[in-house]
Amino acid sequence: MPLLLAEIGVPYTIVRIAGKEKERHHLESLGLVPDTVVTVVSKFNNYILLSVKGSRIGIGEELVKKVILK
Repeated sequence: MPLLLAEIGVPYTIVRIAGKEKERHHLESLGLVPDTVVTVVSKFNNYILLSVKGSRIGIGEELVKKVILK
């Protein structure tokens, strides 16, 4: 399931990162790598605020679509 469809407050595990090399590298630099647990904190406009490894990050809808969860 893409991260875009994740429910707020539910922890999910990243299965893989799709997309072009540049997009994958950017998401990995933010800590979004396979086997990482993420939780959607809020959704607003075209952005999602995530809790990842004790930090909060905001990413846009186009990158959110590249993160695949289980």
